Amino acid sequence: MPVSDKTQGLLTQWTGRVRTAGGTSKSAREQWIKARTPRKHVRTALESMTRGAVRCMYCDDSRGTDIDHFQPLENAPLRAFEWSNHLLACSYCNSNAKRSQYPVNADGVCLLVDPSAEDPADHLRLLLKSGLYDPVDKSAKGEETIRVFGLNRPDLVKGRLDAFFRACSNMRDWHRLHQDADPLADRLAKALLDSPFIDVVHAMTRLKPGVEATVVGQVTVPALDAWRAAHSVSLRVGQQRVRRGAADANCIEGVVDDTLANDDHCCQGRAGWRSNDPAVITMQNYGLTWTDPTGTPRSSAVAYDEPSAQDRKADLKNAGCTSVQIVAVRPGELPEPRS
Repeated sequence: MPVSDKTQGLLTQWTGRVRTAGGTSKSAREQWIKARTPRKHVRTALESMTRGAVRCMYCDDSRGTDIDHFQPLENAPLRAFEWSNHLLACSYCNSNAKRSQYPVNADGVCLLVDPSAEDPADHLRLLLKSGLYDPVDKSAKGEETIRVFGLNRPDLVKGRLDAFFRACSNMRDWHRLHQDADPLADRLAKALLDSPFIDVVHAMTRLKPGVEATVVGQVTVPALDAWRAAHSVSLRVGQQRVRRGAADANCIEGVVDDTLANDDHCCQGRAGWRSNDPAVITMQNYGLTWTDPTGTPRSSAVAYDEPSAQDRKADLKNAGCTSVQIVAVRPGELPEPRS
């Protein structure tokens, strides 16, 4: 997802200053510290791409407070102001975990998953029953990404396990509200999609039918099936992919006993990964407005793809709601109730 022309112009200008100052890591760091306005523009753009309470793009737990250079200034000083080299990170992931690490193989290819340019699911999978990440097929990138970002540090593992139990409970609550066409269902769904460790929820949606009962429990399976129908958005060729975190597993496979989930790369809500391909277009989101059976105007608290919006419209009509309308919205926006 490109930045505005004004922001890109600033970044280009300050790249020139780094080059003029010698193009060294020292000059890059000095110019970066001076560049208050470009840093503000970059932070604003990055924050607009994060979920919930501005989550760290690496661990998806803590608040993103730092602008991290994915390829460190020590390795690539002239990328100090390159938009594609910026990610929003928490202070722990940036200063304690990753720091200036940038492992490469014998051919000089980076061994870290770049969440702005590739699908982490090609190298990482989440084990829901343990809360641990595991490299796919012993992927070197997967192994190094887990190590460098500390994706399996104890606090994150515990957080994912807690998030898994909460997600099962919240999904069952959501299902009951959804069946009654209660508008609170949309609000609960939004809260769940904006919660930390959303990788857990998305891993749940990708469990195979023969495995899901073992993982989430039979009592949660009907809710999980309904959630898939309402909130799973398949990224098709030509849709915009926006920046995601190393552990933001919108497409990471949920597994149990090494049984992989369906490899259809489902994504939910507003999350995804960014593409630098200029030919890629933006995915259209939709919200709904309606009047409930009591005569109260309502609107959806989450965005849908078009098929899911049509399904939601049918559910609302079947529940006795009137004036049900599907409204096209921009990413990050939702419709207002119509009086």
